[in-house]
Formats: sequence, C-alpha cells, structure tokens
Amino acid sequence: AEFFILKGRCGMAKLVFTADQFKKMVDPVDERSKHIRYVCYANAASIPQDIENWMETNPREQKMTTNVAKTISSSLQENANFHELNRGILLSAESVEYDNQKKQVTIVLSDPSVHGNIDGGHTLRAILEAKKSGVVFNDRYVFMEIFTGLDTPVELAAARNTSVQVDLKSIEELKDSFKIIKECFSDLPFASRIAYKMNEHYNDPSIEPIDVREIITILNMFNQAIYPIRNNDGRLADLQPVQCYTGKEASLKRFLNLGKERREMIITNMRPIIKDIFNLWDDIECNFATMATLSGKRYGTRKYARFADNNVVGRSSFYQKDLFYIVPKGLLYPIAGSFRSLVVVSDNVYSWVKPPKEVWNSIGSQLASIVLDEKAETPETIAKNSNLWSNLFKEVFI
Repeated sequence: AEFFILKGRCGMAKLVFTADQFKKMVDPVDERSKHIRYVCYANAASIPQDIENWMETNPREQKMTTNVAKTISSSLQENANFHELNRGILLSAESVEYDNQKKQVTIVLSDPSVHGNIDGGHTLRAILEAKKSGVVFNDRYVFMEIFTGLDTPVELAAARNTSVQVDLKSIEELKDSFKIIKECFSDLPFASRIAYKMNEHYNDPSIEPIDVREIITILNMFNQAIYPIRNNDGRLADLQPVQCYTGKEASLKRFLNLGKERREMIITNMRPIIKDIFNLWDDIECNFATMATLSGKRYGTRKYARFADNNVVGRSSFYQKDLFYIVPKGLLYPIAGSFRSLVVVSDNVYSWVKPPKEVWNSIGSQLASIVLDEKAETPETIAKNSNLWSNLFKEVFI
C-alpha cells in the first residue's frame, strides 16, 4: 500500500491498493454521463491507512462501539469469505487507474467535499483499526465501488446509507447547510463540541457532543421570522415556541425551510445576541435552584432535581460548569424562551431592550415560582403547557 501527496497540487492524494477482478462500468442509460463506476475486490490489508483523512463525504461519523460495528470487526477477523458477507465500501474519486500486471488500483482524490468515503464507513474503520492492531490477514478481501465524475456526494450518500437511516442533519451537513452556524459560533468555547452529523464526537469520551439541532432549536425561539413577538397588528403574538421543546427534527425543518439565503441572513443578523442567549441558558441551568429558594420553593425535593448533598451531579449543557442540581430541559426551554420578549430588531439587526442576564438576576425568582407552581410533576408535561410559556413570556415582557 502507498500514500503520498501529488507534487504541485496541495491537498491532492494518490492512494494505491491491490485488488482482483477489477471492472469499469459505464452508465447504461446515458453513455455520455461522466459518472463511471469501478468495482473490485480490494485486499483489506493493502488499503492505505491515510484514506481515513478522506471521510468528510460520509454523512455520519463511525461509532465503533455499536453492535453493528463490533459484528463487522468480528466478521473481518473470523470469516475468509468476508467479501461476500459484507456490503462493501463506496468511494468517490477524481480518477481511477488499474495496473493489470501488478493488480494495483490507483485512485486520485482532490476535493474533500466530493472525494472520499461515501458508504461503508464502519467497514473501512474496522479494517483500518484491525491493521493498526496487526490482526488483518492477507487473504481478507472487501468489495469496493469507486465512482468518478460526481459533482456532489449528497444524493448517492442519502440513497446508500440505509442500513441505519441517515438523519436530516447529516445530509444537510454534506450540503454545507450549517456553514453560517459554524461561522457565528466559532468564537464560543463550546463550538468544537457541536455535532453536525450522526455519531460525530462519540468516539471521543472526553467530548460531550451538542447536537446542532439543539443549537438551532434554541435559536429558533428567538428568531423573529419563525416566532415573532408581535402580530402584524402590533399586538403580542399568541404563538409560543412549544415545538422547540417537543420536536428537534421539526425545528430543524422549519429552519431549513426558510431557504439558504434567508436563514443565513437571519443568523448573521442575530449574531449580536447569540452569545447572550447561550450565556443566559447556562445561567438559568446553574442558578435555577437558587432562584427557587429566593421564591420560597424547595427545588431540591423534586425527584428530577437529583440533589445529592451538595455533590456535583452533572455539568451545564454548554459551558460544562459544575451542577449541584439537575434542571431538565422541560424547565429550561420555557424559561429561556420567555426572554425572546426582550428582543429588538432594528434595520434587521437583533439586540436587547435590556440585557437578559440583568433581567434574570432581577426576576429569576418569580420565573422559578411560576414554573414550580405548575401542578404537573414531570418536566415533559410542564414543557408542553403553552399557558406556562405564555405566562413566563408576559412576566419577562412586563
């Protein structure tokens, strides 16, 4: 196996591996199509380790602790007919060549957004991990498909990744739909923990991933194109962002349905308040129990508070601060969402009529009291109560 960077073209890679029964297949429907498929049985031991640098085209990260991943790894080690039992690996490349004498396949990869692994990522990871451990046998082969001429891997990735359905965010990440989120969150300390596709960060136990849908859902509550504070007639809007708690996928779809140009403009205009929104969330999560005490309520007696004699019982969602009480999202969403009543939009740019932290410090005890006065005992039921959302919203507004 070989790997090297072609001289003179930064970022271009040439990967070489051995294979038997190599075949080129032209599109039978459109012979003029630039899409060409190459198939072969690749020798597993010859697959270059550096192919793991070309995984961006796969819509999900590979979580190698799942039963599926473990089964693939076991099959690789135990079955000489692994090439028949496994579905194989799908790659996209700029070009492919086969040396019939040496039985070597050479693929050139130049664009990380188009070229690389599209499907069979768990199989590929299993082979690479086995190679690192020195347990791959020279008589193990894997079915390999390589496409050239693709403009984008999105359609093929969505169609092929069906063994475990690929979620919407993973497909949208391939489309670069979250570019504006990455830009606007780049200077926040938790930016590197945001997961934009399935299983991202899950192989690193030191990282507590944040689903990008959670980020978008929280932003949606303050997004005046989705949940405006006032109706067209100037009255306070009745619609409360309850769905932000009940449906992360629905919230993502609402965000995407704004259209790429419009949503990017809105998030850019929201940028002046984004840091404040997530600072506020953390303040509420860390200090809700204190505010409850100030209102005369004993939050620690609630089962979901998980109070343990002043021992740390968790960490805050975004800034990973020590928590001595757990505050479920069923409480956090309606309280944090009520602060959207402080939003002011002038010349399309978002700002606050008053700093939210200042308001939280001032009336946090009243807000905690409103929530804890609810007769419902579970956070899920509390969060689905639109009247509660409305009451909190009006309390902050007033």
